[in-house]
Amino acid sequence: MSHHEPHLWAALEAAEKLADNDIQQARLEDLVDAADAGGFPRLAFAARHALANAYSVGRQWDRAFPLFARCLAEHDARGHELGPDDEAALHSWYCWIITSMAEFPAIGLPRIYAALDDVERRFRTAGRDLREVYATRRSVAHRAADWDQEQEYFERWTAAGGPDPTDMWDFALQVSRLTARGDDAAAYALAAPVLAGDRTFDEPPVPVHIDMLLPLARMGLHAEARRSFRLARRGIDRDVYRYEYSGKLIEFCALTGNLDAGLERVSMMMWGFPTLNRPTGKMDFAAAVAVLMRQMVEAGRGDEPVGWAKQGEDEYVDAVQMLGRMRGTALDLAARFDERDATTAHTDRVRARLAAGPVAPVRVSAASLPFTYGIPADLPPEEVLSRAERHLDRGRRTAARDHLRALGQPPAHLAARRAHLLARLDGGPDEGSALYEAAGQYQDDEDWVRMALCLCDAAVWMADNGRLDDAVPVVTGMRDMLRKLPEPAAVARAEFAYANVMTGLDSDEVDRALARAAEDAAESSDPYVVALVAGHRVHRAQKRQAPLDEVVALAEAMRDAALDADWPAQAVRAFSCLEAAHAEAGTGAAYRREVDERTAGFDSGTTAAVRVGFGYAQARGLIGEGRAAEAVLALEEWIAAERSSGVPAMHWHWLAQGYLAAGRLDDAVDAAEARADLLDELRDHDRLEDPSAADANRALLVDCHRRLRDFAGALEQLEILSRNAHKRDDAPLQEYVRDQVEQVRREMASR
Repeated sequence: MSHHEPHLWAALEAAEKLADNDIQQARLEDLVDAADAGGFPRLAFAARHALANAYSVGRQWDRAFPLFARCLAEHDARGHELGPDDEAALHSWYCWIITSMAEFPAIGLPRIYAALDDVERRFRTAGRDLREVYATRRSVAHRAADWDQEQEYFERWTAAGGPDPTDMWDFALQVSRLTARGDDAAAYALAAPVLAGDRTFDEPPVPVHIDMLLPLARMGLHAEARRSFRLARRGIDRDVYRYEYSGKLIEFCALTGNLDAGLERVSMMMWGFPTLNRPTGKMDFAAAVAVLMRQMVEAGRGDEPVGWAKQGEDEYVDAVQMLGRMRGTALDLAARFDERDATTAHTDRVRARLAAGPVAPVRVSAASLPFTYGIPADLPPEEVLSRAERHLDRGRRTAARDHLRALGQPPAHLAARRAHLLARLDGGPDEGSALYEAAGQYQDDEDWVRMALCLCDAAVWMADNGRLDDAVPVVTGMRDMLRKLPEPAAVARAEFAYANVMTGLDSDEVDRALARAAEDAAESSDPYVVALVAGHRVHRAQKRQAPLDEVVALAEAMRDAALDADWPAQAVRAFSCLEAAHAEAGTGAAYRREVDERTAGFDSGTTAAVRVGFGYAQARGLIGEGRAAEAVLALEEWIAAERSSGVPAMHWHWLAQGYLAAGRLDDAVDAAEARADLLDELRDHDRLEDPSAADANRALLVDCHRRLRDFAGALEQLEILSRNAHKRDDAPLQEYVRDQVEQVRREMASR
């Protein structure tokens, strides 16, 4: 690295703008070394300060301490080399370091109080006012649970100038003190203008929204609580905040009936939890997760899989186990703080949080989406494995893997099935060999049907990887062998595999194989196999432009079987085929009447899947007729049914349109944001049936944000649209963006 000071200052400025924290740390470490080697004390101070901040963002708070100590020692040894601004920055950094020291129970209070006395002496010697020192003393007293001192120094801070009216964090401090004392009414009276957007700061008031969540719920202000949750969630995802803030979102979800939204936040944050070395943050976040897990257990969902820090590397973890881990972590850290501070306040506070009951039901999401299937602890291994196979057949890969993790090492007679499922689930270049190994295990167990189907899977894999000459004899042999056994469902699967292998070799033979597979599937009465085969036959019929009545008949069979088989993704494909076929035939209105009549004839014996599936078909028609608001309930129910296998991006867009038409702007934002990035990606790769939907979804968000007076949100969406417009050289979209930005700016100026 160059040792020319101007170049190093420029490199420091560039490094501080880097988004990747690991790269930023490495660059700053090099800059510290270069500044020391070049003998540039002011640069070394600035680089160490920036590196300390980067370490903190990277959850390595303790690494800031030696950097500060080096800067302080060098200042005391040769302070004349630093200017007044550098000295002031050092003093402020000292206050920040002391506040951080209080967050580590291993650092004793005598050492912290000595540092407080030292920094106060330095402020006095420099002739600076003590407002910042009092704020630091108040923070330390708060961390040490010394409430008398906390009040005393809060009053001194106030007398010394108190909160800066332009500083969001000073305002957030006042709100958090009131909420921590349980004074919801006073906190709301103070925070209300900020919550409504009538009072603004230079940065988003995310901490204010988060601290007010439970008070708003307790006060019955559910609409305001939901809006604050939405703004807080968006804000916290845009920037770096302490783990405690995500913990408060999780705790709010736990106590307001939003367990799945809480689980989503847990899954987003657990990746960094093991490397979070700031004990207060770890304690508070662990307590929040434990609160959620307790509510999961009390809701009868204690056996549900929960994402753990190591993801797939860790053993299966359910909500009961996660509760034990997080509760233990929180109480252990609380005990360490209590020992340091000679109090029981920390443990008392954690225990009170863990024992808290639900506050009030507050709906925070556009649709309630459980992310996993429960797995009862006493479920026999064979049933766990059967469920895993069923989930994978229907495309629910996460649920399949959760069940395999719960299964662990099964009894010997299930080992071959587990190996077969793992081969299909893991895929990749080793799938073929893994399938052959599983087939060998089946052969050892003399399970001939499963062995043959496993080799059919291997043949399809070979065909997909350019080994048709190897695949054809394998799949043919296995199909012929299965035909000698009274297993029509297995024969249908084998014929289906044969048809897939023959694709591209003999089109007529593919159709004949699928026809035979359909006969065997019908004989089996297995709706999954019927839907599987019918789906491919519909595709083939469309490809050869078969008569529309043939396409409709096949799609109807596919639809009904998919609904009976609890296979939403295949049902959606069937509904889409039917809608397109009737549109082409000019019988769209008749088709919609038929759907309405069939729906009207449902009774108490109609399965939920069939009822919800036809509700989805009705919703499609309503949207086409410009009656999107009437489609909301049906779309919500269908999206909930799709949750485990993945909700198509367009379904969220349709739901957002329905919410907007119904005037439910917050819901519209939630739904439109759910898959906005995926819609853009699909458009970029020409995989979106209606390419305009991606931009329309962003425009819908702009409209909603403007109506909600969330101008930052509107500008964020417009910036994305602007990038997309320039990438595609889309002049009309560029003009739309310019017009909207101008209008938003005017609306902001008129506030």
